[in-house]
Amino acid sequence: MTATVAVLSLGGTIFMSQDGEGDNARPDDGAAARLLATLAGDVQLLPETLANTSSSDVRPHHLAAVLDRARAVVDAGADGVVLTHGTDTLEESAFLLERYWDREAPLVVTGAMRPASDVGADGPANLRDAVRTVTAPSARGLGVLVVFDGHAHRADEVTKSSSRSVSAFSSAPTGPLGIVEAHDLHLLQAPRPRVAQIGGTLPDRFPPVPLLIAGLDEDLELLDHVPSAQLAGLLIAGVGMGHVSPAAMPRLRALLEAGTPVVVATRIPSGGTSTHHYAYPGSEVDLLEAGATMAGLLPPQKARLLLQTHLGAARESGAEVTTEGVRELFAPFAS
Repeated sequence: MTATVAVLSLGGTIFMSQDGEGDNARPDDGAAARLLATLAGDVQLLPETLANTSSSDVRPHHLAAVLDRARAVVDAGADGVVLTHGTDTLEESAFLLERYWDREAPLVVTGAMRPASDVGADGPANLRDAVRTVTAPSARGLGVLVVFDGHAHRADEVTKSSSRSVSAFSSAPTGPLGIVEAHDLHLLQAPRPRVAQIGGTLPDRFPPVPLLIAGLDEDLELLDHVPSAQLAGLLIAGVGMGHVSPAAMPRLRALLEAGTPVVVATRIPSGGTSTHHYAYPGSEVDLLEAGATMAGLLPPQKARLLLQTHLGAARESGAEVTTEGVRELFAPFAS
């Protein structure tokens, strides 16, 4: 039986072309058709362009449209869905989609580091591997995956680790989930239970949650000039295991006492935050005692989105946002 794969597109470098000098890549509305035409084989492709934009301009409403169409085509009989996406925020979109994707069929996100017009374009191989992953028996039930450079990654663990290499994505702390082969996805690890999904659909926009980076001589003075009422929450990319300067603590305590949730991740690429290693002012123990939540293994950009989904759902339902509720949300990602 011929497999059927829906190919949804939000654009990105994979569907861009360069100028005659090989620079200034821009969206190319014809690139998708040219690339898809190269994928001759036994799989029936159902292409649909939802947008053709850089990933820096992808919004929640774009991903809501992806969810609606992906669910519809799978419910109509498609074996799964490939989503093409720019690489800059690909890991964030995959993480968000994983919170909502509630079908057995795989949803595979891919893209490219080189434009379609480049002599060394990586888009064709990535798209081919994404389609192969969708049709692989071993991929069913794994949720949202990112396929890039011959490897498959879990949405919750993948991160863009190079701004230039065609091998742009890696997974921490486990490494890639599998290697894409011609007729299956060769798993390098035993599948683990997925973190509970939120369900429903994404809102058009999320509540405002800025991300501030801690560092040497950074006391988060910006918070003195932002009324707490304008912040639905705050995400801190802390130093080390999730630390801030002692001088930043009064500002964070004031926010927490006013009911604004504060989540602290680490700016370090691996290792995550702690809950008990250090107890000096501004350390993780001090932050926890003040009411903050530690993000665990989630990097700042994903932790921010997880907090925003929680705040958005609470706003929609009228539920109270509590410290206990936020900590429960992040508990599956504890390090």
